[in-house]
Amino acid sequence: MSAPGKIHLLLHAHLPFVREPEYDRFLEENWFFEAMAETYLPVVQMLFRLEEKGVPGTLNLSVSSALLAMLTDESLLKKFTRHLHMQEQLLEKERVRFADDPERLPVIEFYTRRQRSLIDYWERICNCEIVPSLKRLSDCGKLTLLTCVGTHPFLPAYQSDVTAIRLQLGVTVKAFEKVFGFRPRGLWLPECGYFSGLDFILAEFGFEYFFLETHGVLLARPTPKYGVFAPIKTPAGLYCMGREQGSSMEVWSRKTGYPGHPEYREFFKDIAYEREPDYLGDYFMAGSTPIETGLKYYRITGSEDKQVYRPWNALRLVEDHARLFIANREATVTELLPKMEGNKVSILCPYDAELFGHWWFEGPAFIEKMFERAACSNTVEMASLESTMHSSCDGDVHDPAFSSWGEGGFGEVWMNDEVCWEYPLFFRMRGMMDAFKNALDACNGGAQAKLYRRFYEQMARELLLFQASDWAFMIHNKSAADYAKSRLNGHYENVRSLYVSAMAGLSAGSKKPDTSLLAKLENQDNLFPWIGELL
Repeated sequence: MSAPGKIHLLLHAHLPFVREPEYDRFLEENWFFEAMAETYLPVVQMLFRLEEKGVPGTLNLSVSSALLAMLTDESLLKKFTRHLHMQEQLLEKERVRFADDPERLPVIEFYTRRQRSLIDYWERICNCEIVPSLKRLSDCGKLTLLTCVGTHPFLPAYQSDVTAIRLQLGVTVKAFEKVFGFRPRGLWLPECGYFSGLDFILAEFGFEYFFLETHGVLLARPTPKYGVFAPIKTPAGLYCMGREQGSSMEVWSRKTGYPGHPEYREFFKDIAYEREPDYLGDYFMAGSTPIETGLKYYRITGSEDKQVYRPWNALRLVEDHARLFIANREATVTELLPKMEGNKVSILCPYDAELFGHWWFEGPAFIEKMFERAACSNTVEMASLESTMHSSCDGDVHDPAFSSWGEGGFGEVWMNDEVCWEYPLFFRMRGMMDAFKNALDACNGGAQAKLYRRFYEQMARELLLFQASDWAFMIHNKSAADYAKSRLNGHYENVRSLYVSAMAGLSAGSKKPDTSLLAKLENQDNLFPWIGELL
């Protein structure tokens, strides 16, 4: 019998597109390797364990189009395989270094067993691909796959350019369908950014439901009768739900969230900052800058005097926290159920996927124990969003409010004085693309039509990459801000240079334009190879 309480655990997997084929080792590509080794693969392993044990329940996973491009990129996957083996080699050096250390050696042995298991799973079971595993998990009902908008643009910043939003959404649907073989029904809005009327644009592309920050639903007009505990129907006929704050605070809160417990692993104490460069070797150094290794020996402790990590203590604690999380959701359902006319309470628990494993090392184990605990409950179950998101309890139509998640809750992170300079650049790029398209159409391309089309398609890729919300987030939070600025300026300059070369070629008639930059960018920023079908 189905439980009346539906816990919708929704993980959003996204990374900015970083691909540098000219470099054997590139610092920012490490973001992808970290997420693969610490989050994506461990979560896949965990879900297959649950399936093998017969534990019921479904995890909901949103994967951005930019991340899908990286997850299916052969060169990045080969580099990731090497990354796993380089970590294993470093662990062997650490084993020798701490052979006589009774505190650190058990941690090294724990990491070594984990690393070898990961390598074996990646190479022997996954055949160095992760997408087939996601498909299998979807087919067996352990995973509901959703998507996210294109390169992760903060859509409210572009509401004056609906054409640009439509291009991003077109990319979204096609990228997902190309990889998974079916059209996506649910959508994670980047940064939960919503503006009134967006639902009508989403409906054009066949989306059926999406998600908002709590106040995006609570401030809807009219006010939803059941708040965030049931889907609401929007004017365009889509359904949406808002984040439930109680479950969010238990995990996200810096002061009271589970990941901050003194027994869990300390994130900010990687050995890259404790070892000499010669010891780390070239692979874990970018010039004079250390590259994080993923090896961390300390627990949070609760003070600056960090104590050595105790893996088994931490994993035991995970069971307690998972039990508490489920118990609190049971209490919420029990309290609300008499007031719900539909005899069902839905609880949306959305998080960045990388929280589980990367930021919170024990996170995947926490999810596994949640599923096991929920399996013993008569009150709640870990449910697919597909079981809930196609009806509303109150039957009314609600217009959600402009909103976002993050600091302030109304887009402040992505629209502020620190990043306001980027949006005029975007509209300049749009102007150059429109001018080039008009010129190309006027002369029908001539003998070089196919070549000029390549220029236009690459300009579109650069424009999409420019729109990623990650850059504004990094600048605002002063995290890799210089890299973010270089990416914004770089994509703008790429569009400008492609425009200049292409227009010069068109004005010269039959003379072939300079294609050196075009060839380089087609090799580097090679995502969405079919984008011409959408232009």
